[in-house]
Amino acid sequence: MFSLIKWEIKKNLRIGVLATWVFGLLIGYATIRTTFNINDVYADIFSKYFGLAPIMGLIMFTMFSGSFVLEYNSSADGLIKASKKGKDQLVLAKFIGSGISASIINLSILMTMAGKAILAFKFNGLDLPLKSLWYFGNSGSNITVLQMILIVSLTVILGSFLFSAIGLYFSSISKKATMPFIFGGLMMGIPYLLELRGNHETLINLPISGMYSQQLIRYAAPLSSWIVFMGIVLVLNIVLYNLSKRRFLREI
Repeated sequence: MFSLIKWEIKKNLRIGVLATWVFGLLIGYATIRTTFNINDVYADIFSKYFGLAPIMGLIMFTMFSGSFVLEYNSSADGLIKASKKGKDQLVLAKFIGSGISASIINLSILMTMAGKAILAFKFNGLDLPLKSLWYFGNSGSNITVLQMILIVSLTVILGSFLFSAIGLYFSSISKKATMPFIFGGLMMGIPYLLELRGNHETLINLPISGMYSQQLIRYAAPLSSWIVFMGIVLVLNIVLYNLSKRRFLREI
Protein backbone atom coordinates (compact mmCIF):
# COMPACT_ATOMS: atom_id res chain seq x y z
CA MET A 1 0.00 0.00 0.00
CA PHE A 2 2.78 2.44 0.93
CA SER A 3 4.47 1.86 -2.44
CA LEU A 4 1.18 2.50 -4.26
CA ILE A 5 0.65 5.76 -2.36
CA LYS A 6 4.20 6.89 -3.18
CA TRP A 7 3.60 6.07 -6.85
CA GLU A 8 0.34 8.06 -6.90
CA ILE A 9 2.03 11.07 -5.30
CA LYS A 10 4.85 10.87 -7.84
CA LYS A 11 2.34 10.57 -10.68
CA ASN A 12 0.36 13.55 -9.38
CA LEU A 13 3.42 15.79 -9.19
CA ARG A 14 4.17 15.64 -12.90
CA ILE A 15 5.88 18.40 -14.87
CA GLY A 16 2.76 20.42 -15.68
CA VAL A 17 1.62 20.36 -12.06
CA LEU A 18 5.09 21.26 -10.78
CA ALA A 19 5.28 24.25 -13.12
CA THR A 20 1.91 25.59 -11.93
CA TRP A 21 2.90 24.90 -8.32
CA VAL A 22 6.09 26.95 -8.68
CA PHE A 23 4.02 29.73 -10.27
CA GLY A 24 1.66 29.64 -7.28
CA LEU A 25 4.55 29.80 -4.83
CA LEU A 26 6.07 32.78 -6.63
CA ILE A 27 2.76 34.64 -6.76
CA GLY A 28 2.12 33.91 -3.08
CA TYR A 29 5.57 35.16 -2.11
CA ALA A 30 5.26 38.29 -4.24
CA THR A 31 1.84 39.28 -2.86
CA ILE A 32 3.18 39.69 0.68
CA ARG A 33 4.68 43.17 0.88
CA THR A 34 6.63 43.45 4.12
CA THR A 35 7.14 47.20 3.70
CA PHE A 36 3.67 47.75 5.17
CA ASN A 37 2.98 47.83 8.91
CA ILE A 38 2.81 44.52 10.75
CA ASN A 39 -0.98 44.48 11.13
CA ASP A 40 -1.57 45.02 7.42
CA VAL A 41 0.97 42.39 6.42
CA TYR A 42 -0.55 39.70 8.64
CA ALA A 43 -4.02 40.63 7.37
CA ASP A 44 -2.75 40.28 3.81
CA ILE A 45 -1.67 36.67 4.46
CA PHE A 46 -5.25 35.57 5.03
CA SER A 47 -6.83 37.88 2.47
CA LYS A 48 -4.48 37.00 -0.37
CA TYR A 49 -4.29 33.31 0.47
CA PHE A 50 -8.02 33.05 -0.18
CA GLY A 51 -7.46 35.14 -3.30
CA LEU A 52 -5.06 32.47 -4.58
CA ALA A 53 -7.66 29.70 -4.22
CA PRO A 54 -8.24 29.58 -8.03
CA ILE A 55 -4.55 28.81 -8.59
CA MET A 56 -4.64 26.08 -5.96
CA GLY A 57 -7.85 24.76 -7.50
CA LEU A 58 -6.19 24.72 -10.93
CA ILE A 59 -3.29 22.70 -9.55
CA MET A 60 -5.54 20.28 -7.67
CA PHE A 61 -7.93 19.53 -10.49
CA THR A 62 -5.08 19.26 -12.98
CA MET A 63 -3.90 16.40 -10.79
CA PHE A 64 -7.29 14.85 -10.08
CA SER A 65 -8.83 15.13 -13.53
CA GLY A 66 -6.64 12.40 -15.00
CA SER A 67 -6.43 10.11 -12.01
CA PHE A 68 -8.13 7.13 -13.65
CA VAL A 69 -7.53 8.12 -17.27
CA LEU A 70 -4.16 6.33 -17.49
CA GLU A 71 -5.69 3.04 -16.33
CA TYR A 72 -8.66 3.37 -18.67
CA ASN A 73 -6.70 4.41 -21.75
CA SER A 74 -4.00 1.76 -21.31
CA SER A 75 -6.57 -0.95 -20.50
CA ALA A 76 -4.70 -1.51 -17.24
CA ASP A 77 -8.01 -1.39 -15.39
CA GLY A 78 -8.76 -4.91 -16.63
CA LEU A 79 -5.51 -6.23 -15.20
CA ILE A 80 -6.07 -4.41 -11.94
CA LYS A 81 -9.54 -5.90 -11.57
CA ALA A 82 -8.11 -9.35 -12.09
CA SER A 83 -5.88 -8.83 -9.07
CA LYS A 84 -7.36 -9.02 -5.59
CA LYS A 85 -4.67 -6.66 -4.31
CA GLY A 86 -5.41 -4.23 -7.12
CA LYS A 87 -9.09 -4.25 -6.30
CA ASP A 88 -8.55 -3.76 -2.62
CA GLN A 89 -5.81 -1.16 -2.65
CA LEU A 90 -5.57 0.92 -5.83
CA VAL A 91 -8.51 3.27 -5.33
CA LEU A 92 -7.65 3.78 -1.65
CA ALA A 93 -4.05 4.57 -2.62
CA LYS A 94 -5.34 7.12 -5.13
CA PHE A 95 -7.47 8.82 -2.48
CA ILE A 96 -4.69 8.97 0.08
CA GLY A 97 -2.01 9.93 -2.45
CA SER A 98 -4.12 12.68 -4.01
CA GLY A 99 -5.11 14.08 -0.60
CA ILE A 100 -1.48 14.19 0.48
CA SER A 101 -0.36 15.75 -2.81
CA ALA A 102 -3.01 18.47 -2.59
CA SER A 103 -2.21 19.14 1.07
CA ILE A 104 1.49 19.55 0.31
CA ILE A 105 0.79 22.03 -2.48
CA ASN A 106 -1.83 24.08 -0.62
CA LEU A 107 0.11 24.21 2.64
CA SER A 108 3.36 25.11 0.91
CA ILE A 109 1.74 28.22 -0.57
CA LEU A 110 0.34 29.23 2.83
CA MET A 111 3.68 28.63 4.57
CA THR A 112 5.55 30.58 1.89
CA MET A 113 3.32 33.58 2.45
CA ALA A 114 3.24 33.31 6.24
CA GLY A 115 6.95 32.51 6.44
CA LYS A 116 7.92 35.63 4.49
CA ALA A 117 5.96 37.82 6.92
CA ILE A 118 7.06 36.01 10.07
CA LEU A 119 10.75 36.15 9.14
CA ALA A 120 10.52 39.79 8.07
CA PHE A 121 9.13 40.75 11.48
CA LYS A 122 11.39 38.30 13.35
CA PHE A 123 8.44 36.34 14.79
CA ASN A 124 6.88 39.46 16.29
CA GLY A 125 3.13 40.03 16.12
CA LEU A 126 2.07 36.40 16.11
CA ASP A 127 0.10 37.10 19.29
CA LEU A 128 -1.92 39.90 17.68
CA PRO A 129 -5.70 39.29 17.95
CA LEU A 130 -7.47 38.99 14.62
CA LYS A 131 -9.84 41.83 15.49
CA SER A 132 -6.86 44.19 15.18
CA LEU A 133 -6.37 43.25 11.51
CA TRP A 134 -8.40 45.00 8.81
CA TYR A 135 -9.42 41.72 7.21
CA PHE A 136 -11.07 40.53 10.42
CA GLY A 137 -12.03 43.93 11.81
CA ASN A 138 -15.74 43.18 12.07
CA SER A 139 -15.33 39.72 13.57
CA GLY A 140 -14.41 40.76 17.10
CA SER A 141 -12.26 37.64 17.29
CA ASN A 142 -9.58 37.28 19.96
CA ILE A 143 -7.94 34.38 18.10
CA THR A 144 -4.28 35.24 17.52
CA VAL A 145 -2.48 35.33 14.18
CA LEU A 146 -0.51 32.18 15.04
CA GLN A 147 -3.64 30.31 16.10
CA MET A 148 -5.38 31.31 12.86
CA ILE A 149 -2.45 30.06 10.78
CA LEU A 150 -2.64 26.71 12.58
CA ILE A 151 -6.43 26.50 12.19
CA VAL A 152 -6.23 27.33 8.48
CA SER A 153 -3.48 24.72 8.06
CA LEU A 154 -5.72 22.05 9.56
CA THR A 155 -8.80 22.99 7.54
CA VAL A 156 -6.74 23.21 4.35
CA ILE A 157 -5.64 19.61 4.87
CA LEU A 158 -9.25 18.53 5.42
CA GLY A 159 -10.38 20.50 2.38
CA SER A 160 -7.58 19.06 0.25
CA PHE A 161 -8.78 15.53 0.98
CA LEU A 162 -12.38 16.58 0.33
CA PHE A 163 -11.62 18.08 -3.07
CA SER A 164 -9.43 15.11 -3.94
CA ALA A 165 -12.42 12.84 -3.23
CA ILE A 166 -14.63 14.99 -5.48
CA GLY A 167 -12.04 15.12 -8.25
CA LEU A 168 -11.33 11.41 -8.13
CA TYR A 169 -15.01 10.54 -8.29
CA PHE A 170 -15.51 12.58 -11.45
CA SER A 171 -12.35 11.09 -12.90
CA SER A 172 -13.66 7.59 -12.19
CA ILE A 173 -16.85 8.19 -14.20
CA SER A 174 -15.10 9.80 -17.17
CA LYS A 175 -12.46 8.43 -19.52
CA LYS A 176 -11.46 11.99 -20.37
CA ALA A 177 -9.97 14.60 -18.08
CA THR A 178 -12.21 17.43 -19.31
CA MET A 179 -15.31 16.97 -17.13
CA PRO A 180 -13.59 16.81 -13.71
CA PHE A 181 -11.38 19.75 -14.67
CA ILE A 182 -14.33 21.96 -15.68
CA PHE A 183 -16.39 20.91 -12.66
CA GLY A 184 -13.47 21.64 -10.34
CA GLY A 185 -13.07 25.09 -11.87
CA LEU A 186 -16.72 25.88 -11.22
CA MET A 187 -16.43 24.75 -7.60
CA MET A 188 -13.50 27.10 -7.02
CA GLY A 189 -14.98 30.01 -9.02
CA ILE A 190 -18.59 30.23 -7.83
CA PRO A 191 -17.64 31.32 -4.26
CA TYR A 192 -15.96 34.43 -5.70
CA LEU A 193 -19.16 35.41 -7.46
CA LEU A 194 -21.06 34.98 -4.20
CA GLU A 195 -18.56 37.16 -2.34
CA LEU A 196 -18.69 39.87 -4.99
CA ARG A 197 -22.47 39.87 -4.67
CA GLY A 198 -22.22 40.05 -0.89
CA ASN A 199 -24.01 36.74 -0.40
CA HIS A 200 -22.03 35.87 2.72
CA GLU A 201 -24.68 33.64 4.32
CA THR A 202 -24.46 31.18 1.44
CA LEU A 203 -20.69 31.57 1.11
CA ILE A 204 -19.86 30.54 4.67
CA ASN A 205 -21.71 27.24 4.26
CA LEU A 206 -19.81 26.19 1.14
CA PRO A 207 -16.96 23.67 1.53
CA ILE A 208 -14.41 26.12 0.16
CA SER A 209 -15.08 28.53 3.05
CA GLY A 210 -14.56 25.69 5.50
CA MET A 211 -11.30 24.84 3.79
CA TYR A 212 -10.12 28.47 3.85
CA SER A 213 -11.49 28.91 7.34
CA GLN A 214 -10.36 32.52 7.70
CA GLN A 215 -13.61 33.22 5.83
CA LEU A 216 -15.64 31.70 8.65
CA ILE A 217 -13.88 33.88 11.21
CA ARG A 218 -14.07 36.97 9.01
CA TYR A 219 -17.83 36.75 8.69
CA ALA A 220 -18.34 35.57 12.29
CA ALA A 221 -19.89 32.31 11.10
CA PRO A 222 -21.85 30.37 13.73
CA LEU A 223 -20.63 27.07 15.15
CA SER A 224 -23.05 25.29 12.82
CA SER A 225 -20.96 26.35 9.79
CA TRP A 226 -17.92 24.61 11.25
CA ILE A 227 -20.00 21.52 12.02
CA VAL A 228 -21.43 21.52 8.47
CA PHE A 229 -17.94 21.62 6.99
CA MET A 230 -16.67 18.79 9.20
CA GLY A 231 -19.77 16.74 8.38
CA ILE A 232 -19.34 17.33 4.65
CA VAL A 233 -15.69 16.27 4.81
CA LEU A 234 -16.50 13.07 6.72
CA VAL A 235 -19.58 12.03 4.77
CA LEU A 236 -18.45 12.95 1.25
CA ASN A 237 -15.03 11.35 1.66
CA ILE A 238 -16.61 8.05 2.65
CA VAL A 239 -19.43 8.20 0.09
CA LEU A 240 -17.27 9.34 -2.84
CA TYR A 241 -14.54 6.82 -2.08
CA ASN A 242 -17.04 3.98 -2.21
CA LEU A 243 -18.74 5.33 -5.32
CA SER A 244 -15.40 5.77 -7.08
CA LYS A 245 -14.29 2.27 -6.13
CA ARG A 246 -17.55 0.75 -7.29
CA ARG A 247 -17.50 2.69 -10.55
CA PHE A 248 -13.86 1.92 -11.37
CA LEU A 249 -14.15 -1.78 -10.62
CA ARG A 250 -17.33 -1.97 -12.68
CA GLU A 251 -15.76 -0.37 -15.77
CA ILE A 252 -14.85 -2.73 -18.61
